[in-house]
Amino acid sequence: MNIPTRVLPKDILDSLKRTRPIYALGRRMRFAFGSRLGARKVPGLSGRAHYNDFMLSSANADHVGSYRRGAQQTVDLLGRSLVEAGRDWESVEACLEVGCGYGRIVRELRDRLDPSRIYVTDVIAEGARFTASEFGATAIPVIERSAETMPGKFDLVYLLSVYTHLRRDLVARNLAAVARTLKSGGVLVFTTHGQGSAETAERYDQYWLDKNAILEGMAREGYYYERYPYYYDEYGLTWFRRDAMRAFVAEVAPELKFVAHHPMGAEGHQDVFVYRKR
Repeated sequence: MNIPTRVLPKDILDSLKRTRPIYALGRRMRFAFGSRLGARKVPGLSGRAHYNDFMLSSANADHVGSYRRGAQQTVDLLGRSLVEAGRDWESVEACLEVGCGYGRIVRELRDRLDPSRIYVTDVIAEGARFTASEFGATAIPVIERSAETMPGKFDLVYLLSVYTHLRRDLVARNLAAVARTLKSGGVLVFTTHGQGSAETAERYDQYWLDKNAILEGMAREGYYYERYPYYYDEYGLTWFRRDAMRAFVAEVAPELKFVAHHPMGAEGHQDVFVYRKR
């Protein structure tokens, strides 16, 4: 069955978003429909793809190719980050992806790590369960809970496009938990929206987003967050200036030592930060 993951054109979807109750209902129905359909084989992908994996917009060959390349580039980025921190894939006995979605990255990560070494978690529990069952990884509870039972567990923890959506206090809670789960010498890789992203914010094509407000917030506080107006949950778009993020990490998780920062180093618009636990 070849049903597109995204079923509505953007202009119609934006129209629905302007009425939050209607959009929220439609989103719940779409997720329920995707859960009912489950997963299917897609030519060009190893393993099945879930119908709620919105990173894969359709089974069109061009979309599938882009989906895979993005994941492969992320795995390459993780490899480079390990080297920057004085580590390599061979030294990684346990790796955790926070915000795994439906396994886009883990699907490709298996070429570098045995699945038995890969752990996943996501606030969408269905995504973590699917990733674990489909690709041989281990699903764990959300990181704030897992940190209590898995201190010092992981050699590598990565978060791609997670802190790009959370309010600062929620980032702080998550970051402190992540730091706790790292082994001594463990490596943390995460992405943010940075200054370059703020200066090109029109790329996100969000009708509600004010680029000038982002730039003013970044200049004044080094940080800007705006909640998605069509969500009830506290979730939106977030920007951190480089110096503000470094100061923030030093305050929230002083056990983490800065290793590297790559402006717009992930998918051409997100900044990459690399840290190592002392």
